[in-house]
Formats: sequence, C-alpha cells, structure tokens
Amino acid sequence: MRKMRVGLLAVVVCFMVTIVAFAADPVTITIWDFKYGDAGVQETMQKVDELVMQQNPGIKIEHVAQPNNEYYQLVRAAVQAGEGPDVVMFHGGVQAYEFDDYTLELDNYIQPWRDEISEFSWAFCSTGGDGSKPVHLVPITTQGMGIYYNKALFKQAGLDPDKAPADLAAFLDACEKLKQAGIVPITAGLQGAPYTVDFLFRTLVANIYGADTEALVTGGQSFAGNAGFMKAAEIVKELFQKGYMDPDGTSTPYFMDAANNFAAGKGAMFVGLLSDVCHWKVFSDGLGKDNVGYFPTINFPEAPYQDQQVGQPAGIGYSIMAWSKNPDAAAKVIEGYARGEGAAIWMGETGALSPNKNLDINKLGYPLVGEILKRSFNRDFVTLLTNEDANQNFDRYCAQAYVADEMTLEKFVEAAQGMLENAKDQ
Repeated sequence: MRKMRVGLLAVVVCFMVTIVAFAADPVTITIWDFKYGDAGVQETMQKVDELVMQQNPGIKIEHVAQPNNEYYQLVRAAVQAGEGPDVVMFHGGVQAYEFDDYTLELDNYIQPWRDEISEFSWAFCSTGGDGSKPVHLVPITTQGMGIYYNKALFKQAGLDPDKAPADLAAFLDACEKLKQAGIVPITAGLQGAPYTVDFLFRTLVANIYGADTEALVTGGQSFAGNAGFMKAAEIVKELFQKGYMDPDGTSTPYFMDAANNFAAGKGAMFVGLLSDVCHWKVFSDGLGKDNVGYFPTINFPEAPYQDQQVGQPAGIGYSIMAWSKNPDAAAKVIEGYARGEGAAIWMGETGALSPNKNLDINKLGYPLVGEILKRSFNRDFVTLLTNEDANQNFDRYCAQAYVADEMTLEKFVEAAQGMLENAKDQ
C-alpha cells in the first residue's frame, strides 16, 4: 500500500510539473503575412491575436510582418529551406495553389465548423481549386467588385439619391447629368495598372455569364464571338469617349489616390472593392453611412443576366505549413481569425468582408454591408486565369485599349480570349 501511495504521488508530481512547464513555456505559433505591416490593420490583428491567446492559454502567437513586394519570394525561400513559420497568409487562388504541396490538408481541423463558410469558398481553397480535393487554406475574407455612388452628388445633379441606375440608359443619363453639373461622373485610377477599367469589366462579365463563368476555361463559354462581351468593351469605350471617366485618372493611381479622392467627395461614382481596401467601410466613414449607395453592375440588353454580383470565394486566408511542429495549435490560431469574435473584430474594424455566415452584420452599423451581401456571388473570371494573365496581362490589355488607345476593341477581345486559352492548357 505504501509503495502504491508513493507511486501515485510520483505520478501526481510529474503531472503537476508538466502543467507548470506547459504554462511557463507555451507553444509558439509564428505567422507570416503581408497585412500585419499595415498601420491601419496591425492594431486589429493584435486584438485578434490577444483574443486567440486568451481563448487558448497554451498558445503564444508571434506575428511577423513581411514586405508586400517580395512576400512570395520569401515564402518560396522558406519552402526551399524546408523551414519557416507555422502559418502563412496567402491570396486565394493561384498564389495559394503554388504551395499546395507544402501546406497541410485542413479538412479534419475545420470539420466541426465547416458549415459556417459556404462551399463556394471552401472549393476555391482546396487543392488547385478543386472542391473534391482537400482544403489547404482557411479564408478570412471574400472579395469582389461593385459600383459605389455619392448620394449627395447624385442629388446635386438632379438625380434620385436613393435610386441606383437600373440599366445602361439610366447609367449613361446619370453620367451626363453629373458631367453637366460640373461633377466628375466616375472617379478613376488609371496610372500604372488601370484597375478602374479592370474592375468594371469584371462587374460587366458577371451579367454576361452569370454563374457559368467557369465554363470560360472549359470551352463552354468564350469572350470571342460573344455579343455581350463585345458590348461590354464598347460600353467602357463610350465612358472614355464621352468624358465620363475622370480626366485626371490617367495620372492617378487607383491604390490609394483614386479611392481617397472618392472618399473625399471628388467624384460621384467609384468602381471599388468589397473587401480589404477601397470598400464600403472606407467610403461610409468618409462620406457618411447613409450617403453611400451601391449597385453591383450595369445592366444592358446584350447581357442575359441582371444585377449579378461578381465575387472571389476567398480574398486572403491562412495555411499551415507542412513543417509545423504544432499543427493542432496552428489550427486553433487560424480558426480564431475565421469565426466567432475574432472574425467579427477583423471585419468590423478593417472592413474586410468575412465569408463566415454566422456573423451578425447588423451589429456593424453599416447599412451598405447588407446591400452588398443580399446577393449571391458569381465567380470572378480572373480567378480562373493563370497567374501572369490574372495579375498582369489583363491590366495591360485594358491599358492598351482604353488608356493609351492603341488597341482596337476587336484586338482587345482577341487578347482576352487568349487568356482563356492559356487557362485551358493548365
């Protein structure tokens, strides 16, 4: 009996020592990302980190800001070395797919709360974007594009501030009335990459192909020979020819100058993002929560669909690297960003749209969020393209056709079709 008591005492002592050691030396999870260095974002991420650590006392988070301009080179270097952070932030899509062989499958970790995020997002975050394969990325934002408008400037031009243009005729009429009133109809950022044109095209494509955008890279749909796509190209050209695009746009970068101009009331409409930057929160804070209207696209007869919302299933997200020695703890960290109070803090303070359906958007106090999220998303065609086409070539074609005016619309359509052909070959 005495030996048994001594043995039990030894077990208890060992157990207590283990607890003390764990409490004194928590598991450290290192995160790399390209957002943490942003002054307006870091404070929010620190709040989420603190929350996650409070909820998981055995975890310590070491958040490392990496420079945007060489971020993926640094991740590739870590992969070559076979060591680095536990968790890495990726853009959803091709940038994440490049590292699928070096990131963990997450299905078992997300299984208890998977239904909080739509399969539209999870499929995009799976191996190579194939929803039948394992998930490698937990999305913390969704992305998309749409058209914001300044209600006060609409009213000043004699337009109904509470009524967004219903179709192309109404849109062009609004542009003309704004111009005649001395108001810039469309605040534009065209210097460097002409994102205003790029993003406008994506909103128009949503009306042309609806939920069938994936058929653009399987052969079921095309840009070439499609009357709707050619009409979209003509619409954008007309906006330039009639002076509806900001004449100073050619010398204005989209990020962040053009967005700041719109937020300061220098222009009536802006083709903006739904998340990350240049979005509903920035404009509502700048112009007033009740002074910003929104519509997802321009309806026109040649497009079979109306009021379609273009979206990306995942803007950014987190993956666990295969070399992590503490994947269970790492999974708790990224879960803390994707759901619950952490996701609410992230969305409420940064304006990043969370893909989590359980968040109460009414608590945010921004009516525009409900206006955006009342529509289901159709997949942004650019997410189907190869990396070079998605990030460089389409912007180059837009610049040549509209900013420099050195490419015919026929050649523009031909070049855009070439991007689809490249994607089919992948």
